[in-house]
Amino acid sequence: MAISTESIIHYTTKFEYLTSIIKEGFRIKYCAEEIELRDGTSKSAHPMLSFCDIPLSSSKEHFEKYGYYGIGLSKVWARKTGINPVIYIDKDSLIAETLLRFIEERRKSVDSNLTKEQRNDILRIRSYMKNYSGDLRRRKGEIIKNYKFFDEREWRLIPRKEQINNAKFSIHMKDYIKDRDSYNNKLKDCRIEFDLLDISYIIVKNESDVNRMITFLTNTFSDKLKSNKLSYLFTKICTTKQIKQDY
Repeated sequence: MAISTESIIHYTTKFEYLTSIIKEGFRIKYCAEEIELRDGTSKSAHPMLSFCDIPLSSSKEHFEKYGYYGIGLSKVWARKTGINPVIYIDKDSLIAETLLRFIEERRKSVDSNLTKEQRNDILRIRSYMKNYSGDLRRRKGEIIKNYKFFDEREWRLIPRKEQINNAKFSIHMKDYIKDRDSYNNKLKDCRIEFDLLDISYIIVKNESDVNRMITFLTNTFSDKLKSNKLSYLFTKICTTKQIKQDY
């Protein structure tokens, strides 16, 4: 059995969110994260898109955490778009110590010898990093202790400045939490698009959603796609119920 897929998959919680992605592309949003690094921490929010390459046969727990709807795209598209696997680090490792040293140097307002480009490079490297394990904090206040983030096999798109209309790339977590909606509203028109033929999976929750998805695809794309290509897209639809039963 494969330990990773040839696709990257983005999961979401509602049918309407999935159809919006298919029609308009992915919307970029900020994600706030705390990284533990030896004797220090880094707490900030960065704009990103998240995917995973967990095989469908191992995705049951992922459904419960991130949603029963999803879209898979080829890794050829992922590489072309600049998406990269997350770099997982143990908080007590040498690389964690090195990253902390870079971050602390960047924080110096007067004494730092870093150029503006080097300071930005440190932020970009940090935005691709995540602890191997730690406390998972959910939006509703739930905390899952000693959660192994490594098992999520996350891939990320960290956009360039021009892809986010020159909005802030890094926001201190306290500032972001105070004004989360305002910061994300600045990104509301920032989209990452894909070709429909890059789609490898369209995941819906149950059988009734299959007909809804076929109707949506037909109504939205029948003027843009030849019938054989539209029919090919229909074959990409599967349900989380099927996945749980058959994979």
